[in-house]
Amino acid sequence: MPRRKVISEDIRNMKVKSHQSAEGYAATIKIFDISWSTVRQIMYKWRAFNITSTQPRSGRPSKISQIQRFTDLPCCTSGYCSITIRSRYGSHRRVARKKPCCQKKNHNDNALIGFLVFLIILTSLALLFVLYKIYILRRKSTLIINRYDENSLLNVEPIGSEVLLDAYKRKIADEGRLFLQEFQSIPRIFSRNPIREAKKSCNQPKNRYVDILPYDYNRVQLTTGNGEAGCDYINASFIDGFKESKKYIAAQGPKDETVADFWRMVWEQQSSIIVMVTRCEEGNRVKCAQYWPSPEREAEIFEEFIVKLNGENHCPDYTIRHLSLANKRERCAEREVTHIQFTSWPDHGVPGEPHLLLKLRRRVNSFKNFFSGPIVVLCPENVIFALNAGVGRTGTYMGIDAMMEGLEAEGRVDIYGYVVRLRRQRCLMVQVEAQYILIHQALIEHNQFGETEIPLAEFHSTLSTLKQKEQASEPTLLEVEFQRLPWYKNWRTFNTGVNEDNKKKNRYSSVIPYDYNRVLVKLEDECSRDQDDDNDYDNDYDNDESSDEEEESTKYINATHIDGYWCQKSLIATQGPLPDTIGDFWQMVFQKKIKTIVMLTECQEGEQEFCSAYWGDEKRTFGDIEVEVTATETLPAYTTRSIQIRHAKRKESRQMKQYHFLKWAGRELPEKPQDFMDMIKNIKQTCGYGNGRPEKILPAVVHCNDGSSRSGIFCALWNLMDSAETEKLVDVFQVAKALRKERQGMINSLEQYQFLYDAVEGAFPVQNGEVKHAATTPSGADSVQVINENKPEQPASATIGTEQQALVVEEAEESTPLVAEAGKDTGAVAEGKEDDLKDPGSPTEKTPLGEGSNGPVITVDV
Repeated sequence: MPRRKVISEDIRNMKVKSHQSAEGYAATIKIFDISWSTVRQIMYKWRAFNITSTQPRSGRPSKISQIQRFTDLPCCTSGYCSITIRSRYGSHRRVARKKPCCQKKNHNDNALIGFLVFLIILTSLALLFVLYKIYILRRKSTLIINRYDENSLLNVEPIGSEVLLDAYKRKIADEGRLFLQEFQSIPRIFSRNPIREAKKSCNQPKNRYVDILPYDYNRVQLTTGNGEAGCDYINASFIDGFKESKKYIAAQGPKDETVADFWRMVWEQQSSIIVMVTRCEEGNRVKCAQYWPSPEREAEIFEEFIVKLNGENHCPDYTIRHLSLANKRERCAEREVTHIQFTSWPDHGVPGEPHLLLKLRRRVNSFKNFFSGPIVVLCPENVIFALNAGVGRTGTYMGIDAMMEGLEAEGRVDIYGYVVRLRRQRCLMVQVEAQYILIHQALIEHNQFGETEIPLAEFHSTLSTLKQKEQASEPTLLEVEFQRLPWYKNWRTFNTGVNEDNKKKNRYSSVIPYDYNRVLVKLEDECSRDQDDDNDYDNDYDNDESSDEEEESTKYINATHIDGYWCQKSLIATQGPLPDTIGDFWQMVFQKKIKTIVMLTECQEGEQEFCSAYWGDEKRTFGDIEVEVTATETLPAYTTRSIQIRHAKRKESRQMKQYHFLKWAGRELPEKPQDFMDMIKNIKQTCGYGNGRPEKILPAVVHCNDGSSRSGIFCALWNLMDSAETEKLVDVFQVAKALRKERQGMINSLEQYQFLYDAVEGAFPVQNGEVKHAATTPSGADSVQVINENKPEQPASATIGTEQQALVVEEAEESTPLVAEAGKDTGAVAEGKEDDLKDPGSPTEKTPLGEGSNGPVITVDV
């Protein structure tokens, strides 16, 4: 083998033992028995160093004895390296300048590093450019949105009180097109108002919904927190009143974890009135945490706040709670807080009667004083957008309250402008169109009718004022009030009652039940057993209008559901049964589980039949119902009969009582109001209709010749008595107005209207300057006469019947449907004048209303 090749092989197999020194890398090569020329060749092969060396000291060539393998010589970094060659002849060290052994590698690394640095710089510049562009675009979009927020607003002029009704009719025409246009032009959120605090991570759990947040500029800030992040935040906003800054606080319904913050806000703002426009649960969903103590516990502690329940008054539409609030950190006295919870807002839509919100406003204002602080209003929101947001119902109440002040102060209202103002202070205030329309309806209600509610303590003095005449030629205030009562003509359809097959079942063609609240009597083969009857009765409360399927499976009877004071459909007003409808009458009594029947006429008055005898001296059968009178009690003014009915097919028996008033025959009004009131009180006491808060009341049936003239007076006094005893308030006007909407021909004369006032005055006489409840005539043994029903009845004296006055009213415009989808019967109104009434006469048969009246003609409230 040639020597050069051997040396090359040796070079490849040598190892280098290297270490790092102060000068750089040092390599030690141990070579034995090798000539110097070979060493030079070895070093030449290592191109890592520029080597200049000399011959070994001996000058003698070496023989190859051992070669230590040498590989992986690291690249030096200092610029100099030393190489020591050791042989048997000694050691030889040479220092050489670094030759670019790693020069090529370093060039590659430097290029890569430079490229990466350039790429990072370029990327950073591109990222900064993109961020700048995003900032510019957002700024432009914000300006565009803000400009759109302002440009979308309409120029809607304020409405004067004298043209308020006309403006409403104009806007509600064509399915409320103008109302919709106005409402949709108001931005849901004004984007120029920042919302930063509410979006912080520490505050997000306190919000019930992510899209209903308070603006930063007018949010309520808590000042006595625990110092943690977000301790000053609560989802609540200050809202301005008509001309009063920060009159209200609009807050979401508290969550379980924010109840303490809610009471902290009440304490810091010194608020003494809380208005809650919701229930804690609606539609099986929790809408608001109960932040007050229950009657069982009486007191609750929320962190440092102690809340006590001092009293609780339940009314049909609202509950008033008297609370006391104390702070354990402060030694000041307890503060009184009035909590008013409105409970008549339906799960969907808006309240059917605008005057309910006016009534709520009167309750709130009755507790307000100069030191009340801001009124806290909280609610859930309509299911369309959000729940428990504190915007929709809250904004509606605030809009009504503020615009009422404007109407009274300036004689005009700017509803559109105020709703825009509300939206600037909290997003989505007045959330749906129906709420926007409800504000108009409530203002029309107040503008047209005024405040007709009278405290019971002031009833006698107010009635004296109403009956006074300033001049003999001028009407009394009571007459003026009656003239303001609206007449409702065709505001609802009554197609079923005027059907050819059913016309013969009506005693008078002028009194036909409306389709929406007529009593449905199931066909016998459609009837089920007791459990199904209960469900049928419950469904009557849930469904305002009968469906087509129910229409096909029911028979017609001239009877109407009448709303009571405590609950809906607590009375049934019906005509005196005809000979052919007695079976239907008893079928209705059996299916609706009636326990009380009130009869206000004789079977025969004069020459006219007012009611067919639907009971007999002995057991009688009408259709499938067996009727038997088991006992009779006679009082001077009325007779009570205990009646047992039995269904022949089902073999079921039921007991009921009939109250037959005896002092009305031949008169338009009862002979003595006190006798009539005594009977009503006795019915309430003995039949379970007394004061209370019933969850469900079986309806009582009241009938007269037409189911309206006398029955209307009974229904009115029935509700007025409950109101006077529960709320210590009397509102004859609203009661009569509601009855006129429910059935034709009710409270149709001034004499009947004044009788209501006189009857209430007699039921609550004044003693020693205080109003007392009149004692009910006892029905003891001394005043009870048991008679034999087998004896023929005494003939009734000749009487003069009362005719149903015609419901004359100005025809409403054809294009005035009420709020579509928001409740068909909300604020429906008919117009009319008392001068249009016809002279009363005897109740003769009248022709049914024209076919054009059968269509769904809906008018609006005057």
